[in-house]
Order: sequence, then structure tokens, then C-alpha cells
Amino acid sequence: MSPASQAATSPSRRVGRRPPGGRGAGLTPAQIVERAIALMDAEGASALTIRRLAGELGVESAALYWHFASKGELCRAVVDTVGARLRIATTTSGAARDRLEHHFVAIREHWREHPSVLELSRQYPPSAAGGVSHAGLALLEEFGIASTDALGCYRSLSWTVTGFVILEQNLASSVHHQRIGPTRWVLTIGDDTNTRSEFDTDDLFRNTLALLLDGLEARRGAPR
Repeated sequence: MSPASQAATSPSRRVGRRPPGGRGAGLTPAQIVERAIALMDAEGASALTIRRLAGELGVESAALYWHFASKGELCRAVVDTVGARLRIATTTSGAARDRLEHHFVAIREHWREHPSVLELSRQYPPSAAGGVSHAGLALLEEFGIASTDALGCYRSLSWTVTGFVILEQNLASSVHHQRIGPTRWVLTIGDDTNTRSEFDTDDLFRNTLALLLDGLEARRGAPR
């Protein structure tokens, strides 16, 4: 059952209450969540309000509250739905380090498509994507990380990757950064031209991930 579908059987649907009629008749939790995701992808997390979402769906706010008891419950379903869509193609060929790199590159790319949902997940941590985490843990153990250390290492890696995505998405609103290409930026602090520097976020991510994996190599076979 999808996270959105679970809302349909949650306590938020008050026993004995009549379902919404009119334009709200037939509205499903999945439809609400999908429109919420589209709204956030287009306009950011601040655009998601019950009133705005109801207007987008052409219904009254009460129709949404019949499916979700609160905005918080809706936000949880949004984050879980996007998290559950994270799929990483796995392969048993190639070096474990290369497959670990692919794993975390795929996580970055997934959340870059939904940066506002990732921002929302800081308040509503996703309960989905367990399969992806298990695959990552298996890769770490294959890489040589002790099973007692794998979970902590995976958490550190995944938090670093998602934190990187949040930071790179915030560059557009930074007064110190100017975009000069799809992934290229100029950093200037104040009027001091000596502080001017250019960087590419794709290159920066590859370097960040390489440093993390270098650190993992130093820990292989060393229980913590």
C-alpha cells in the first residue's frame, strides 16, 4: 500500500462522517498528494497550504481534511511518497566502491528533482526508502565495512548527500552566488574581488563523495 493510500484508512477519516460531495466526490488521497508534489516542485515548499492546494484541485478545504486530519499528516504522506519512489538499479558487477558511488549519485539525482520535498523532510523525516537503505548497507559490508559499523557509516553518507542537495538548491537565493551555467556558480563576498571563485556543483559533489569513500577505505575491516 502506498503512503498516500495508507491515509485513506488512517484515523483521520472520522467514523460516521459523510465523504465530501460535489467536486470533492471521488477525490483520492493519491490525487491530493500528487498535486501537492507538483505544486512544491513548481513553486517551493512555502506554496503548500491547504487552502492553495484545495484551490488547485477545485474543491473546498474540507474535502482535503476528510482524507488528512492536518497539514502535517499531508506533509508526511508527501515526503513518504517521494521517498518511496527512490529506486536505484543494482548490479553485482564492478568494484564495490564504484557501485557505492552510483548508489549515492542516484540518491542525489532523485532529491534534486524534488528539492522542496527534501526541505520538507527535515521536519517530516521519511519512513520510506527502506529497501534502498538495505541495499546501501549491503554494499558497505561488501566494501569491507564491519556490520557493526555499517549503519553509522551509511547514515553519515546519506545525510551528507541530502545536505549537499539542500545547500546546492539554496544557492539560487544566496546573495553571494551567481549562476553562470547549469551547474556553475561564482562566489563573491562583498566588494572584494579577491574572494571571487568559480565552482561546479557536479564537480564539487564528485569530490565530496570521493573524500567520503576515501575515508571509508581507511575504516575497512575496523569495527567501531
